[in-house]
Amino acid sequence: MTPLEALNLVMTAYLGTKILNPVTTTPKKGVNVHELVKTTFPKEYKDLKLFTFAWDNLDGVLDYLYGLRETCHVDTTAIIKLIEDNCEVKQ
Repeated sequence: MTPLEALNLVMTAYLGTKILNPVTTTPKKGVNVHELVKTTFPKEYKDLKLFTFAWDNLDGVLDYLYGLRETCHVDTTAIIKLIEDNCEVKQ
C-alpha cells in the first residue's frame, strides 16, 4: 500500500466514524473558546498553527488536536481539556 492509499484509507475511516457518531461541540454561554485557548496556551497556539482554524467549528479543532495526540504523539491533552470543559457536547 502506498502512503497515499494509506492516507485515503484513514480519511475514509475517519469520515465514516464522524457520520455514524456525530458530535456537536458548542461553547458554554459567554465563553470565547478561541480567545481562551489563545491566551492560556500562546506558544502551542502558534506552534500548532491553531490560528489557521475556523473557531466556529470546534469539532474540527478538536479532531485536529486529538489527531495530533494519537498519531503524532504531541501532548495536546491540556488544550483539549480546556476546550471540552468550556463547551457543551451533544451527540
